[in-house]
Amino acid sequence: MRFLLLAIPILAIAIAVSRVKPLQLGPTADMYRALYRLEPSDPDKWTPGQPQFDLGQVVMTPGVQNLLTGEDDMQRLSNIITHHREGDWGDVDPEDQATNDEAVELGERILGSHRLGGKKIWVITEWDRSVTTALLPEEY
Repeated sequence: MRFLLLAIPILAIAIAVSRVKPLQLGPTADMYRALYRLEPSDPDKWTPGQPQFDLGQVVMTPGVQNLLTGEDDMQRLSNIITHHREGDWGDVDPEDQATNDEAVELGERILGSHRLGGKKIWVITEWDRSVTTALLPEEY
């Protein structure tokens, strides 16, 4: 009898849990494809949120350093570098996006274009992945 009294509540909990639908949180695969230019035929080409290549030593030119007026700007620059490493090339045209995507796979130079402090900056990772430089276009 005692076993039966214990089994009934456990059975009721098991039935209730089996009816719960899992929550679907976060971005969908289509959202990732749009952000990272994934092709439905090759869904494993990029892994969102994961590094796609090594940055090497990360440096900035004096022009970019002058744009950093506070901790918020430093965090924005850090985010730009992180996004660059994850395959977000910023404000480049589709042809340059495709060139950068190929460069990741072939070990060539990668160039991203972003905005920091209201100015355009470039982020360039060298072909040998030894250095990534944040610079103003006029400093090139």
